[in-house]
Amino acid sequence: MSARAARATDPADTEKRRRRLVIAALYLAYASYYLCRANVDASLPLLSAAYGYDKESLGRLASLAILCYAVGKILFGPVGDVIGGRRLLAISIAGSVVASVGFGFSSSLLLFTFFAGANRCFQSGGWVGVVHVASRELAPSERGSKMGIMSTSFEVGNVASLLLCGALVGAGLGWRALFVVNPALFAVIGFIAIALLGWVNPRASFHDRDAPREGRAEGDGGRVFDRLLWLIGVRSFWIALTLSFLLTFVRAGFATWIPMFLADLAQRSGGTTSGALMQSAIFPAAGFLGALAAGTVSDRFGPGRRAPVIAGSLALLVLAILLLAHGGVDDRRTALIAIGACGLFLLGPYSLVGGAIVLDVGAGRAAGTAAGLVDASGYLGASMGGVLLGMLAERHGWSSAFDALASAALLACMVATIWWLGAGARVPSREAA
Repeated sequence: MSARAARATDPADTEKRRRRLVIAALYLAYASYYLCRANVDASLPLLSAAYGYDKESLGRLASLAILCYAVGKILFGPVGDVIGGRRLLAISIAGSVVASVGFGFSSSLLLFTFFAGANRCFQSGGWVGVVHVASRELAPSERGSKMGIMSTSFEVGNVASLLLCGALVGAGLGWRALFVVNPALFAVIGFIAIALLGWVNPRASFHDRDAPREGRAEGDGGRVFDRLLWLIGVRSFWIALTLSFLLTFVRAGFATWIPMFLADLAQRSGGTTSGALMQSAIFPAAGFLGALAAGTVSDRFGPGRRAPVIAGSLALLVLAILLLAHGGVDDRRTALIAIGACGLFLLGPYSLVGGAIVLDVGAGRAAGTAAGLVDASGYLGASMGGVLLGMLAERHGWSSAFDALASAALLACMVATIWWLGAGARVPSREAA
């Protein structure tokens, strides 16, 4: 038998290939979600130009949509633990596609808000489904690096979607094209990933492989209340909730308003809206590097000891935001450098909280529930970003909006530092849980 044939029949080698396919399918699935998420953010300056909506009105739309996302996280988290991540992903993708198309056929602020909310509610099942499947594939020692890689799907999907939106607008197709082309691509790519997940057949969790539970490879069933009661007693779960609330407020603030901020800057400097939409991709593009670096470095500290990485990165984030707020930024090049720095230093900690730390806390008993509740806390915070930041930008200018983001980032840095220095920096291992 040749060496290649021997490797092909080796169970360990077969298992590695299977796991790589699972991670690739999850990555592809979640990256495609941004086709029907970033298009809403990209449409805000276009809706303002078409219908005369001011920043406060659009801020209310964004906040209500994010609030629906938070509610969806609470609902879909336990559902993912019961029905399984793959099934939840399929439901989530189908609902998001339908709602996104509905947004594109609307012509009033009420309908725009309704379909934006419905879209985000269905989208809330996406990351929950990813975390549920990942919890069955990743060992504790690799959660940081692998979930760091997985978290770059946020940025890859966001960058690709913003570039696509900018190209569609630049081609003169108008804002409605963002809600025809994007959902069509999402449907195709998303369900290819779902089919791939079914083909590789994710098995029971890492710690259960020696004794697989027949017929329960997808969902665990069991009592939702028992999982919730167990999570409430985990101190690090509450820290994750707090950090998620603050960091998602900051991330959603940037994601929602950077296209508008750059569009305003472009108007003053002779640029175009389509160019501003493409340039706004610098934020998630820099975040790609931040997520990879933070995940890899945090694995050197180990499960339950990721707080130093979060605290250090957030300290640098505060400085970058203050540069935007008070650095006299009036040209696009300087603005893009500062925005890129914000993405680099924010999205690493953000990805750790929603990925590796959620698995540290909930894997084995309540990965889906923990992911849903931590994300729900985050998007409850983010739901304030649309209204608050839109009001501040409209009434007092962009510096005031960036000051609010810097304050939230500073508070998150303080929480992470206290966690790092205190006895609570260690989360219970899954074996001890």
